[in-house]
Amino acid sequence: MHIDWFEDFVCLVETHSFSLAAQQLKISQPALSRRIQALEEWLGAPLIDRSSQGVRLTPAGRTFHTFAIDTVHRAHDMRAILRGHAPADGDSIHFAVAHTLSLTYFPGWLKQLKARFPSIVSRVSAVNVQDGVAALTRGDSDFLITYHHPQMPIIRTSKGTPFLELGTDRVVPYSGVNSEGKALFELPGNPHERFPFLAYEAGAYLAYIVELILLSAGRPCHLRRSFETHMAESLKAMIVAGHGIGWLPESCAIREVHDGQLIQAGDDNWTTAINVRIYRQIDNNKPIVDRIWQDLSDSS
Repeated sequence: MHIDWFEDFVCLVETHSFSLAAQQLKISQPALSRRIQALEEWLGAPLIDRSSQGVRLTPAGRTFHTFAIDTVHRAHDMRAILRGHAPADGDSIHFAVAHTLSLTYFPGWLKQLKARFPSIVSRVSAVNVQDGVAALTRGDSDFLITYHHPQMPIIRTSKGTPFLELGTDRVVPYSGVNSEGKALFELPGNPHERFPFLAYEAGAYLAYIVELILLSAGRPCHLRRSFETHMAESLKAMIVAGHGIGWLPESCAIREVHDGQLIQAGDDNWTTAINVRIYRQIDNNKPIVDRIWQDLSDSS
């Protein structure tokens, strides 16, 4: 296994094209294809759905994408440190980021941050919310970026763990579409034939949010639980494939909605707004942490 394979895969996902990725990587398209196949053989799972046109990831590919990004970033950061091109401590930042945000919101946000702080060496861990809170509390991460709902706070507000609002999102029910572009399933459903419900595993933060939506809708829905996962990307793949109704952060479904693969499966009574927050520990005394926090405070 070579780190180049990880970089090839990340580039392929970013460009959505074997030919464009090959151009950026300065290799031939057949060579890129062979390297992706070698990576799949090493992992023991297909990453690219070759039955569809274009570059579409399999559920395994979506899961591996987060790991590949993290691995590539860590490899480049360590190489820079060992070569003496970056400081090993002062400007090294560890972000713990909720899984879904690590794929949707965080890459663009980090790019903007690095434009203002070009010397930082960033390390990113995609985490579930509970593990992210624990990492921040232990001091294993400098910042935690995650979702927040006022009725489902993840950290009790205190002077010891301040936060800033970075943005907003919505959690929305989605369905796959039929040949006419209409929803396969639509809330509230049929009491005589319950729709399959694609759910988050118990304990996942988005599972609590979906439960809150269902309790607050003001009318019953007719669903039967048929699938569980802790990953929004895995849930999205199942919805696109037509397996049932599931709730996703709106930012997670932008491309599939644009491409006509997903459609909102109910009115706005079945949705809720959520915030994107960044947390820190006030006793973290790294100067770069203070500088970043002040910058974010000034721009919020």
